[in-house]
Amino acid sequence: MTVLVPQDGSNDDRCALPVAKVFADLEKASVQTLAVGQAGAGKSAEAILAAAADCRAKVIVMRAPSPVGGPAGVNDEVILAVLRGAECPVVLVNPNQATGGWALRRILAPHDGSPGVSAALAPAIDIARQAGAELAVLQVACDERALEPGSMAPPMYVDQFQHSWPAWSAEFMHRLASVCPLDNVRVRLLLAHGDPAHEALRTAGEQSADLIVLAWKGRWDAPHAATVKAVLRDAKCPVMVTRVSGG
Repeated sequence: MTVLVPQDGSNDDRCALPVAKVFADLEKASVQTLAVGQAGAGKSAEAILAAAADCRAKVIVMRAPSPVGGPAGVNDEVILAVLRGAECPVVLVNPNQATGGWALRRILAPHDGSPGVSAALAPAIDIARQAGAELAVLQVACDERALEPGSMAPPMYVDQFQHSWPAWSAEFMHRLASVCPLDNVRVRLLLAHGDPAHEALRTAGEQSADLIVLAWKGRWDAPHAATVKAVLRDAKCPVMVTRVSGG
């Protein structure tokens, strides 16, 4: 098993190595770097995905996409293609983050209440267990609701959630545990109201999250990926993207 780190030779790519080392230690895996040339986005992404399959990568660690208004290049297209095609989680690291002393103690996972997102969080729950990290699951009450059968909306009284919180939290935990075993994992449920991306970033800061986990349904066109794009752009910590089955 390996942790794959694609690199194109730029200084920005170095930010991924300290994070990859932590994941490799947790997975008892080796770190394998992959030189990615300038052969074009399609071929570079194909090379990364092929290497990940060949080495049975547990996770791919790459630099995050360039911010809006910042320098962009072919590598941004490569990152998106890897996100779409990867069979394992992809961790994206902002080059401006100080990752030299990075450790994994707190993980934040936004959740829309759907069974598909619960299943997609399985890798994050395994990592939390291995690291002895706390997993904070955040559900944001907003106008958009998950339409997947079996989805669980936030409590009706968000501003006075004590009325329904005990029953809601117990049922939420039961449904999550039925999809992803939570043995030996410290899990906290958090509730917020407003824009999902804003609340995820705000909560990550308040909770001093070391990693944000986003369950992505595979669509990048507006408005479907608004939360993913905003979190990748503004997160102050690495972001793990996992795929929702069927997305």
